Amino acid sequence: MKIQYAIDGALGEGIRVAHKIEEYVDIIEVGDGVLQRESLRAITLLKQVFPDKKILADLKLMDGGYTLGKEAYALGADIVTVCAAADPDCIAGLVRAAQEVGKESWVDLIGIEPRHYRDYVAAVNASGADYVCAHLSGRLFRDEPGIYARKDAIRLAGKVGFVPKLVLSGGLTTEYLPEILECCPHHVNLGGVLTRAKDPVRIAKAFFEA
Repeated sequence: MKIQYAIDGALGEGIRVAHKIEEYVDIIEVGDGVLQRESLRAITLLKQVFPDKKILADLKLMDGGYTLGKEAYALGADIVTVCAAADPDCIAGLVRAAQEVGKESWVDLIGIEPRHYRDYVAAVNASGADYVCAHLSGRLFRDEPGIYARKDAIRLAGKVGFVPKLVLSGGLTTEYLPEILECCPHHVNLGGVLTRAKDPVRIAKAFFEA
């Protein structure tokens, strides 16, 4: 299974962990928290440190899809994110910016309840985006029994008919592997489960070999 590692905390610590799990990771994410603290220069830094990895800039755009996307790509981003709830022109602008420079675009379903995913399928599929992300973290998945809510959402994400490469992100641990394998995503995005782990290599390897 392909893995994306999201650096959302301290940049230095994230780089340290990324080096440990590098052989199992395809994409390294510059999380939105890192971008707020370090600015867009973090994109260039991570591309310099990991030149053979795809670097994702998690801008979660709601406006300025074309101009802000172009800037991030110019700084070294290979993938840039836009919210599925953004204006269609914003999404279209990011997709156009990515295509002009041979990079990739990502539509994120953050904040959208899984039962409403079907409402976004037609627009996401028509957008021409490269990835669509089922973002399974936050309030929607914290209520008891949260583990079952997330399992149900994973199953649903794989069934609604998205055409772009499907990514699962948010609160994923190895206990969800049966549902993840049933969903058949293009890859999974792992953040805190690796950053906080005593043995991130063991966890990354478990996902990689699943």
